[in-house]
Amino acid sequence: MQSSKRARMAIFLTVFVDLLGFGIVIPILPLYAQAIADHPSDWMASVNHFLGLGGAGTTPGAFWAGVGFLSYSVMQFIASPILGRISDKTGRKPVLWISLVGSAIGYLMLALTSRFEWMLAARILDGITGGNISVAQAAMADTSAPEERSKVLGMIGAAFGLGFVLGPALAGLLSGSAFGHHLLATRGWHLPFFVAGGLSLLASLMVLFWLPETLTPEVRARARSHESRGHALVKALKRPGMPQILGVSLLAMAGFAMMEGTFALMVHQRFDFHQREVGYLFAGIGILLVIYQGGLVRVVAKRIPERVALITGLVLMGVTLPLMPKAPWMWPFVLLFIPLSWGSGMGNTAGTALASRLTPPEEQGGLFGVINAMTGMGRIIGPAVGTFTFARWGGQTTYTVAGLTLGLALMLALTLSRKEVP
Repeated sequence: MQSSKRARMAIFLTVFVDLLGFGIVIPILPLYAQAIADHPSDWMASVNHFLGLGGAGTTPGAFWAGVGFLSYSVMQFIASPILGRISDKTGRKPVLWISLVGSAIGYLMLALTSRFEWMLAARILDGITGGNISVAQAAMADTSAPEERSKVLGMIGAAFGLGFVLGPALAGLLSGSAFGHHLLATRGWHLPFFVAGGLSLLASLMVLFWLPETLTPEVRARARSHESRGHALVKALKRPGMPQILGVSLLAMAGFAMMEGTFALMVHQRFDFHQREVGYLFAGIGILLVIYQGGLVRVVAKRIPERVALITGLVLMGVTLPLMPKAPWMWPFVLLFIPLSWGSGMGNTAGTALASRLTPPEEQGGLFGVINAMTGMGRIIGPAVGTFTFARWGGQTTYTVAGLTLGLALMLALTLSRKEVP
């Protein structure tokens, strides 16, 4: 029992430190990519012309910011199920360590470049090794009984939330600091990305020296003895109830990622906010995620069935997103963060817990890899649709489409029967 507690705390701290780095990047990357795209290379200018993004009223930088998000998500979609299944056979610790080192290298590349091509290479590398969250989720599942999954996986959500509290705020402070300005002006280097890389490296050292292996030798042996009969995604889709859960994961993340990929652009356009203000707003969302995942999730898990919690979370997000481009500053806009954040936390935790309970222990790593592949696909579709619609038709269209996408996820969740999910 003591070993399980130690493992959970180590995983929590590892994910928190890693997500602190990720939280630094999220609010800055769209504006960073847009600034690079303001001085396009010849091939980028040709793409702008082909897509009709060079005229008045268009925002080519929004499209190229979407490409930055998209490249990461495509690679993560391909790699996450593979890394998850490898962790079933070899253990969580080595795969988690390798993925964190890959993230550190990717952030370092971002810090040192002002060329879009190198930015793209950095995001691709980070996406390939970006299976750390799925492996961490599987490690958490290893240490808990099925009926505890919502509560235990809520710790991962709390680490996410803390990362989004401190990460964006830290991004604002670093990018607005005198040293950050000096480093960018004299060297062309980006201080926030250096710090993000250092944090991922720190997380990798925590895994190496502190995290015990959570997967028992017996479970690893069972995983190795079962020859794979196809991609983990194909196997998961054969389980009753799993197609709906995975479809909901894809659509919910697509809708949320439309907001995530365009939020900085939307508040810049509406309120003339810049990196510092965007960082603070993301920090506010993170605080609300921590409140839910760090405490409210325990109340919800005890009193509300996971299927109902999933449906409720989707309703909250679907109603909130179309209202965001209309709400005036300050309190009407900020108060919308509550249903957005709590709905996201409720839906993600309940859906992941349902999927975990339908899967045997020796396939948990593959399962979480598949779930993260689905959310990765959502991160492909969401920023691609969101940034393109934002570039062509503006923020209201983007956030209306995001709300409709959550509506589709809700319709799919309603098809889950009580017999299929416990």
